[in-house]
Amino acid sequence: MLHRIARTVFIASLSTALAGGVLLIVWQVLGLAAGDAEILTAPNGIFKTVLCIAASASAIAAYVLVHVKAASPTAQSKAGTR
Repeated sequence: MLHRIARTVFIASLSTALAGGVLLIVWQVLGLAAGDAEILTAPNGIFKTVLCIAASASAIAAYVLVHVKAASPTAQSKAGTR
């Protein structure tokens, strides 16, 4: 159960962090191309905070995944036969 939750959190937070990172880079390239400093500094607020939280959640979930083993299907089937 914990393994499944950690895997779901890991996938969701990693995809959020990676997609947000790509969006951040594209946003800054557009700011450089436009020559506007306000566009470059705009994502420094809540957007960057959300990316940092997503990356941290991904790292914690990855740590949990390494240390929590998935339930084997044979153990579940034996428990149901008794």
